[in-house]
Amino acid sequence: MILVSLLAGGHEWEKVNLVTKMDRNGMYDRFRCKCCGIEGKSYQMGMITIPERYRKNAFHCPNEQIHRKVKVVRCNAGGGQFANLTPGSIHDIVETPQSERLKGGNKRGEWVMGVSEPVLLIFGEFTYID
Repeated sequence: MILVSLLAGGHEWEKVNLVTKMDRNGMYDRFRCKCCGIEGKSYQMGMITIPERYRKNAFHCPNEQIHRKVKVVRCNAGGGQFANLTPGSIHDIVETPQSERLKGGNKRGEWVMGVSEPVLLIFGEFTYID
């Protein structure tokens, strides 16, 4: 099983069941991506458990819409590089730095330009705008 954020990978998740279900792992809701059809169960708020058979598409929806800008909702990071990331500000998404590509790139959020270098905004700290 693969655990990912509902906001990650560009999937457009829709809830499949009307009523929350229960199994030996606890209470859950079933979700399906409108674009690629992969399915998963959400046992905790904001996270989805995806079966191994969907590993190929789990972190990246093949029909994903490309987003180029984000709007900051909040930024909990500290430091001088994050001074321009104020709530309501709009930023262009930049390419993942080379040093971070080997560590997993942008599975936790999106890279935007800080004061003088790229910084990572975590999912939940921004919304996509087109």
